[in-house]
Amino acid sequence: MTQLLPALTPEQLFAQCKLDYSLSELRTLTGLDTAIFDLLVRQPILDFAELVQLAPASESHHHAGPGGLLTHTLDVITLALKKRRGYQLPIAGSLTEIANQRHLWTYAVFVGCLLHDIGKLSANTRLVPVAKDGTEKSWTPHSGPITQLKNIKGYRVEFRKTPYQYHAHLALTHWSLVPQYARTWLIEASNIMAELTAWLWGDKFESGTIGEIIESADRESTAKNLQLPIDKRFSNQIPVIDRYLKIIRQWIQDGAIKINTNGGMGWVDEYGHLYLVCRSLAEKLIQECNSQGLKSLPQDPVRVYDILQEHGYALSMEDGRAIWPIRVKTASYEHKFTCLKFEGRKLTLPSRPLRALEGVISIWGNEIQETAQVTQEPAEESVKTYEQDSAAVTQDTAAIQETEKTQDGSTHAADTAETEANIADMPSDDEIMAAIAASEEPEIYSDTLEPSAEASGSQQDGAEGMQEAGRNTAGQSQENASEPSEIGAVASNVGLVRNLEYEAPDTGAKFLAWLQRGLLEKTILINNPTAEIHIVEDGVLMIAPAIFKTFLRLHNLPEDKHKNLSKRFGNLRKHIRNGDMNIHPYWVSSSNRASKINGWLLPFNVIYENDYPVPKPNKYIKKNLGATMNN
Repeated sequence: MTQLLPALTPEQLFAQCKLDYSLSELRTLTGLDTAIFDLLVRQPILDFAELVQLAPASESHHHAGPGGLLTHTLDVITLALKKRRGYQLPIAGSLTEIANQRHLWTYAVFVGCLLHDIGKLSANTRLVPVAKDGTEKSWTPHSGPITQLKNIKGYRVEFRKTPYQYHAHLALTHWSLVPQYARTWLIEASNIMAELTAWLWGDKFESGTIGEIIESADRESTAKNLQLPIDKRFSNQIPVIDRYLKIIRQWIQDGAIKINTNGGMGWVDEYGHLYLVCRSLAEKLIQECNSQGLKSLPQDPVRVYDILQEHGYALSMEDGRAIWPIRVKTASYEHKFTCLKFEGRKLTLPSRPLRALEGVISIWGNEIQETAQVTQEPAEESVKTYEQDSAAVTQDTAAIQETEKTQDGSTHAADTAETEANIADMPSDDEIMAAIAASEEPEIYSDTLEPSAEASGSQQDGAEGMQEAGRNTAGQSQENASEPSEIGAVASNVGLVRNLEYEAPDTGAKFLAWLQRGLLEKTILINNPTAEIHIVEDGVLMIAPAIFKTFLRLHNLPEDKHKNLSKRFGNLRKHIRNGDMNIHPYWVSSSNRASKINGWLLPFNVIYENDYPVPKPNKYIKKNLGATMNN
């Protein structure tokens, strides 16, 4: 852009952006002494403000107006610190550890928020200082504040194309914004620092609780801003959401999307909500944008879902997910789908409202959803699961609860009640190992699938006793679970295959397509104590026959036909053979205990194609027993 902006002091920037210069809310949220707060929090924020000036947070997405980056960053800090109060960290730590480290974890969350977007000023959003004689200078935040440059008339904002996530990788280069003594404080806590640096590098798989807190706050800040009137933007570029909506509206108007038709892509309920099959919609949007030469737009269907949800067009379920599992039932057909849900009136002309389906649209798998939600329990809930025996409540507990007060001094009564209602022990390493082992029933197949190919308990090579103990442990924890608990490793919004027959020749291919979709859309759990899929160093490990049984069960087919399904899947020749066998033995262990598990192994590229990032391997599962015991 050619608009010249003035170089302002932090106080002027806060006034320009209508922000609280005293940061009073943050003082309350951090719980730090005033002098400590000024040194560790307020001063870094003022330094940050002087560096970023009136830079936008994005070119044409969220917070795209002047001062957007500063406003967004402070909003994320505030939201994240509020969310942090719902956590007891470290997870599974003792009461003493939680009390002693509470400020350290809080400060790590603050640092992660402060630095999460600053790399943009060295990447795709550049401030270009303009001297009084009209000449331009090269500048990055590493050059120091623009206010310190001499003979500067102002600066302009320039947008550049950079590799995906490049700005995230630059965040750690701005580590000096954190005071030296605070950096030393953080570095001494290796477990906290590991999560913080992983988050700043953009590694969501390793960023742990810190990453979850900040990502949730970032998404909330983004969503709030996107639902406000559009700022005066620095760019004339059309926002991606506007392109998507224009395309969808045109499709509906032209009848390119079949609605309320058997074999169609959309259905309308009695309240005027339009359900569009998520995967089909996303792929159709990507294809259409590519055909228009817009290949720089997202190519990942999951990212398309996020954009539609962030802007408030794709409505969220109660648990925050964008994908709705629905059952469509009419007099002539009945199907299940995973869909995005929209308000129909926002996608059609007032003169041409959508007609409701002559049938019933319902949310299916409520029991499955509950189980899946327990399995995918977010960190803010899982950290609340400490067993608080009334006889063991100590002064430490009271001190911790005291730190969880809101700004007005009231406690989170609702959160506390919810916590007490869901009290459970956090899993130890042994319990994690046992849960993984319990999800596996040893089974070995040859190509002919002879009955003798199924492994017996005697094939556990001395680990039978340990594995049995693991089964007992897991069994106790599942004793009170509802019937669908066995499929907790697969979320209810995994797209189902219609008209499935286990004896059909293409059943193996349909199973693979279901697996690929579930893993890419993150609706099938991985590397979780109850997961049936684990990432190992050699590939993607499918616990057998559990994963085959789950697929059949979700499609209302007999579980005892898992051998038929596995045989047809094996005929695809997509998996890695183990000599003459399909099954690979692995060891799951922790401390001095180990159990043997068996599963099918897939090459990474069967699931994660086209350089799609592969999740980190499960550190509890190794090919060799010695390797696991040394971890």
